[in-house]
Amino acid sequence: MYLLERVKVPKEMLADGEDPNSEWGVWKLIESTVTDEELKNIEDIYGIKFPIIIKAFLSTYHHLFDYPIGDNGVNKKLNGFKMPYNHHLTANNMLPFAWDKDNCFIRFVDLTNMPDEEKCPVFEIDHEYLFDIMYDAEANGEIVNKEQLLRYMRPVSDNFYKYLDNIYNDLDK
Repeated sequence: MYLLERVKVPKEMLADGEDPNSEWGVWKLIESTVTDEELKNIEDIYGIKFPIIIKAFLSTYHHLFDYPIGDNGVNKKLNGFKMPYNHHLTANNMLPFAWDKDNCFIRFVDLTNMPDEEKCPVFEIDHEYLFDIMYDAEANGEIVNKEQLLRYMRPVSDNFYKYLDNIYNDLDK
């Protein structure tokens, strides 16, 4: 169970005995209602196929974590996953999934080595650099190419499995 301040916790996610009108809300994980069809729809919109680990992560539990994985509450399914979407990243086979804790960096999985998910590293890119090169590319009717992105990408984890493991073990600081 986790505590959130000034956030309206959906009734279904309130921890047992919690007051829904309290300024603080303690929430609990609940079984996800995210369907394969919903995930497929996002895959179609993004134009990329999700790794199995990401599908499993999104379709197992609803949660209200923000940083470092984006919220997936019952009332706004997949919201945190959709928020960092950027078509310049997805066009380069990179799957954005969250913002960092200061909302400066977009975190994403580089899917170049799919289907070998263990060789798909997690990176982050400063949104200001990304948006600058993105606007320049769009002014010329282009998409940012991977070489441009590589200059600004910073490694975060070897893959999404290790990324989640680091969060679980509190090593993501």
